[in-house]
Amino acid sequence: MFKQYFRLLQSHPRFLLFGFLATFFSSFGQTFLLGLFTDAFRSANDLSHGEYGAIYAGATFFGGLLLMRIGKQLDTVSLAHFTTFTFIGIALSALLITWPIHLLTLFLGLAGLRLFGQGFMGHIAMTSMGRYFTEQRGKAVAFAGMGFPLGELVLPLLIVSLLAVTGWQQTWWLFALLLICGLPLMLWLQAHKPKEIAAPVVDHSEEALQIGLRQRDLLRQRRFWVVLPALLGLPFVVTALLLNQLWLAGQQSWSVAATAGAIMLFSLSRVTVSVFAGDWIDRLGSRRFIGLNIVPVILGTLLLAANFGVWSWWAFLGLAGVSAGINSALSGTLWAELYGTRYLATVRALVHAMMVFATALAPFLMGTLIDSGWSPTAIMLMFSSILIVAWLNARRLVD
Repeated sequence: MFKQYFRLLQSHPRFLLFGFLATFFSSFGQTFLLGLFTDAFRSANDLSHGEYGAIYAGATFFGGLLLMRIGKQLDTVSLAHFTTFTFIGIALSALLITWPIHLLTLFLGLAGLRLFGQGFMGHIAMTSMGRYFTEQRGKAVAFAGMGFPLGELVLPLLIVSLLAVTGWQQTWWLFALLLICGLPLMLWLQAHKPKEIAAPVVDHSEEALQIGLRQRDLLRQRRFWVVLPALLGLPFVVTALLLNQLWLAGQQSWSVAATAGAIMLFSLSRVTVSVFAGDWIDRLGSRRFIGLNIVPVILGTLLLAANFGVWSWWAFLGLAGVSAGINSALSGTLWAELYGTRYLATVRALVHAMMVFATALAPFLMGTLIDSGWSPTAIMLMFSSILIVAWLNARRLVD
C-alpha cells in the first residue's frame, strides 16, 4: 500500500501538493483557528458571548449559501481562475476582519473566511483530486486531505507564539500576506494536472449524461438523502463539542490543559486512518464505507455519556479522528462514483454547503440545550441517537 502511495507521489508530486496546500490553507476559515481569536473579536467589537455566537452562526450560514451558488462554477471555470478568486477572497477577508469599525465588517470578514477558507479551499482540493484521478482517486484524496490535520497541529502553536510578540490584528495581516504570496505557487502547482486524464472525462452514468445536472435535481433524489446525513453527522457533533469543550470540562471537573490537548489525538488518528482509507476505497469502492464512517464517533459519544473521566474526551476525539479519516477519503470519491465527474463541482458545492449549514446549526443547538439545563450525559445521548439514525439510514445504500 505505501509503495503505491509513493509511486503516486512520484508520478504527480506537484498536483498532489496543490491539493495538500489547499486543505492546509482552509485552516484560516476553520472553527479551531477562529476560536483562538474569539476574545479578541468580542473585545474589539464590544460583544457578549451570545451576541458573537449569533454573528458567527449567521456569517457561517451566509457563507454556506454563497458556497452553494458559486461553488458549482468550478464545473465551468478553470481551476486556475477559481483558485485565484479563492486566495484573493480569503486574503481580503483576513484584512477586513481586523477593521473593527462596525459589526457589518466583522460579519463580512467572518463570512468571507468561512466561505473562502472552510468552503472553497477544501472544495477546490477535493473536487480537483476527485476529477483528475480515477484508479488512484482514493489515495489522491487521502493525501490532499492530510493538509487538514497538519493545520490543526501546527497553526495553534504558531498563533500562540505570534500573539505573545504581536497583536491579533498584526497576526491576521501576516496571514493575508502569506496567502497572497502563496497564490503564485498554487497556480504553478495546479497547472501540473495528470496528463493521462487532464482532458474532460467522459461519464456514462445516467446522472452525468443529463444536460446540466442541477442542485435542485439532487435534492429530489432519495439516494442523495440516504448518503448525506452519514457525512454530515461527524462535523455536526464535533463542531458542537469543540466549541463547548471548556463548558464540558467544567461540568465534568476535567483539567482544561488535558481537555485542550486532546485535539492532537484527533489530528493524529485522522491522518493515520485517512492513509489506509484511501487504499481501501481504491480497492473496494466508496459505497461499502457509507455508514461505517460514523460508527467510531458513535462509540465516542457513548463513552462521553458514560464519563470515565477526561480519558472519555480523549477517546472520543481519537475515535472521531478515525471517522474523520474515513470521511476525508470519502468526500472526494463517493460523489464521483455516484454522479460521475462532469458535474462534480455542482454536487460537491451543494454537499459542502450543507456541511457548512450543519456546523452553523450545531453550536446554536448545543448552546440552547446548555441554557435549558441539559446535562452533558443527556446531550451526548441525544447526539448518539442522531448518529445512529444516520447510520441506519446510510445502510440502505449498500443493503
